[in-house]
Amino acid sequence: VNDQRSTLDLDLQQEVSRLTAATVSALADDGARNAAAIVLDRATGEVLSWVGSAGYSNTRDAGAIDYAAVTRPAGSTLKPFLYALALERGLITPATVLDDSARGPGGVEDADQEFLGPLLPRFALANSRNVPAVRLLERVGLDETWSLFRELGLHDGSKPASFYGSGLALGVLPVSLEALVRGATALANDGLLIEPRLIPGSGTPAPRRVLSESAARQVTLFLSDPMARLPGFPRMGPSEYPFPAAVKTGTSAGWRDA
Repeated sequence: VNDQRSTLDLDLQQEVSRLTAATVSALADDGARNAAAIVLDRATGEVLSWVGSAGYSNTRDAGAIDYAAVTRPAGSTLKPFLYALALERGLITPATVLDDSARGPGGVEDADQEFLGPLLPRFALANSRNVPAVRLLERVGLDETWSLFRELGLHDGSKPASFYGSGLALGVLPVSLEALVRGATALANDGLLIEPRLIPGSGTPAPRRVLSESAARQVTLFLSDPMARLPGFPRMGPSEYPFPAAVKTGTSAGWRDA
């Protein structure tokens, strides 16, 4: 008999399942049909909650599919890794002024079709501006960014970086929530990538450095500053918590995925 236990916290799993279903229900009129959520212990990599859909028995919205493992366009959730790489390479500092005053290469524009002018990296990233991100990708290099994304496990290298081009900064790369959470451990753990695990004590690789400690910390500081999100995200909104928390949104083309 296999009595192997998982890392899941039953109480937390039930609560996250409830919240996921309630959130989809509240957003149904806006077109939301399903959602997934993963809660990870950032220090150990243990998966405490894994919710693959808002309702397993919901056949109308394919609830039996594990959406945490399905690849979808990542949207702006990949921008923090680009900024971390630029900081690590010394291409920018927290005091560098980035330009958001006109359309970027290829006619790229921001989601609100407006411009905020000269911005520090903290504000450009926290407001998720597209134009500074695409210009930053040009400075960092497409292949260098692609290599970091590969090291983070965000893609398998089956397509070349040129297949996505500047869209790599805007999140056209299909990524699963599982892979995104894995990559985010490098930001949450000062540059150390930690392998998520569902079995306690299971043999997993040791944490591996993929970013410098200073670059990872700078990015998490940018993303945990609610003032830096203004004017793109209102104070006391859903992206703000009663404790410091690094937050990054992501939306795919046509608002299909969030």
